[in-house]
Amino acid sequence: MKTLTEQWKEKWVNQPSLMLITVVIWSIFIGLCIQAGALLFTFIYSWFNPIVAQNLFDGLNLYSLKEANPWYYGGVISMVLFIIGLKAYLFYQIIRIFLKINLVHPFSQEISKLISAVSYTAFQIGIGIIFASASFKWLAKKGYELDQVYSLMGGAYEFLLMAAILVAVSQIFKRGVEIQEESELTV
Repeated sequence: MKTLTEQWKEKWVNQPSLMLITVVIWSIFIGLCIQAGALLFTFIYSWFNPIVAQNLFDGLNLYSLKEANPWYYGGVISMVLFIIGLKAYLFYQIIRIFLKINLVHPFSQEISKLISAVSYTAFQIGIGIIFASASFKWLAKKGYELDQVYSLMGGAYEFLLMAAILVAVSQIFKRGVEIQEESELTV
C-alpha cells in the first residue's frame, strides 16, 4: 500500500494538469472558507458592537437593517452564509473528484457518485440563491437597502445550468463504468 506522499508524487508525475487544476480548486475552496469565516466572525461581533455592521465583509453595509430589525438582519446573513458554505462544500467535492480520478481508468463508480453529489450541491445552491433573492426583494419592497448582498451570492441560473450539465456527465460516467466492466469481463 502506497503512502499518501507516494500517491501525490505519482499523480504529479503522471497527471500534472489534473494536479495543477486541483491546486487552483484548493485556492478557491480556501478563499470561500475565508470569506465565510470572516462574514461569520463579523456577524457575531456585530451583535456586541453594532457599528461593525457598517462593513461586514467587502464593503457590505447592513447597519440600517440591523438597527431597524435584528431578525431580518440575522436572516439575511444566515442565507448568505448558507450559500457561501454550500459553494465551499461544492469546491471540496470537486477537489475529492480530482484527487480520486485516474486518467488511465477514468470511469469508476466512486467518481460517478461524486459527480452526482456535485450536481445535487450545485442544484441546492441555485435554489438557495433563488429563494434568498426573492427574500431580499421582499425586504427591499419593505424599504430596506440590500443591493450589496447580491454581489456575495452570484447567479442562480449558472448553478442550475451547472447542475443539469453535471447530471448528464454523471450519466455518461455511469455508462462508462458499465462499458469498462464489460470490457474487462471479455478480456
